[in-house]
Amino acid sequence: MPASNAALTVSGRTVRRFALAAATLAVFAGTADAQELTRLYAPKPPTGSAYVRVVDLAASGAPVGIGSAAAAPVPAGDTATIYRIVKGGAPLAVSLAGKPAEGSIVPPADAFSTVIVPASGPAVVIADPTEGRNDLKAQLRVYNLVPGCAASVVVADGGPVVFEGVATNDTRQRAINPIEAVLAASCGTAVSQPLKLPPLKAGDHYSLFLLPGANGPKLAGQRDETEPYRGPGN
Repeated sequence: MPASNAALTVSGRTVRRFALAAATLAVFAGTADAQELTRLYAPKPPTGSAYVRVVDLAASGAPVGIGSAAAAPVPAGDTATIYRIVKGGAPLAVSLAGKPAEGSIVPPADAFSTVIVPASGPAVVIADPTEGRNDLKAQLRVYNLVPGCAASVVVADGGPVVFEGVATNDTRQRAINPIEAVLAASCGTAVSQPLKLPPLKAGDHYSLFLLPGANGPKLAGQRDETEPYRGPGN
């Protein structure tokens, strides 16, 4: 093949590859734009709504009912349900396997709450703090659900303290740089097994749960997720 024809062939291949790459990028860009538009123009919950998730402290695997929505078990590997959107400032029906949770559950309006349903006794509503939010960092929150414990969370193997003196049925929050880390929690001299955080990026929200265990406290974690709002009754 003459050198000039070879050059034309290579050039043609290069052009075709460039065109294919450009078309692929255009598809991804179009998809990203569509997702962003969907997020921006999605219906918003009315003022006075509450965002509620539930922890089945017994980890029974039973379906969890929140308000009028269909009951569903906590997702595998998680400790809490996703946040559901309900009417705030009003009594909320919560059930496990169809059995109503004990106690009065009234989530505050225009706020996030985590409802702890123990194996016996009344449910506990924990208000989730949202102050200090920084979208340039990841948000890390811890819940201490171990009775009679002032909990601490540290970076494992002698690292710095992340949370300290968290009372039972209390929560703390802080903004962290989006890095990977291995954490451990303690109640006095009892120390949990280490928990490796997943890769977190700016704007991510992640919750830690310190749970009672047969051999001492157990540290679990999950990404925070809120169901999309679809309209009244959701």
